[in-house]
Amino acid sequence: MTASRAVTTHPAERKVTGRTVLIWLGSFFFVMLVANIFFVYFALSSFPGVVTDRAYEAGQAYNGEIAASRAQGELNWNVSGEVTRNSDGIARIQVSALDAAGNPLTGLSVEATLQRPASPEPARKLVLSEGELGRYSAEAEDVAAGRWILQLDASSGAEGETFRSQNRVFFSE
Repeated sequence: MTASRAVTTHPAERKVTGRTVLIWLGSFFFVMLVANIFFVYFALSSFPGVVTDRAYEAGQAYNGEIAASRAQGELNWNVSGEVTRNSDGIARIQVSALDAAGNPLTGLSVEATLQRPASPEPARKLVLSEGELGRYSAEAEDVAAGRWILQLDASSGAEGETFRSQNRVFFSE
């Protein structure tokens, strides 16, 4: 006795089962978890972005800074500066200060602050000494190449007038 069976050939069909969906969902969330761990690690190990430790007090003093800026504008002082750095890493800061009539401002107390914009290293404060009339200068050692923020503060002792300037400078190698 022989039996004949018809053999049909169908291409292999892959059925989507509950197990397949579970594997795909698990894989998707695993990749998202790894990416989030990667981002959290680099966010915590890089620069925190905090500019000031006392943000509330800085916000409270903001109106005072606006008033000081207006008072500075009314002085009509012409303060210009030049910053150079030689190959030994010595930066030389020169500032020239003139009043509204173009006369040199003498006897000012001039300070310069050099700070890296994206670095937690402390700022360097320099006191500029007066050489010629209305010209002030100072030198800073071991100034690395790169971007810096230079803040100049000049004040007259007698009348309490102040001038503040903040600029970004770049020192090449």
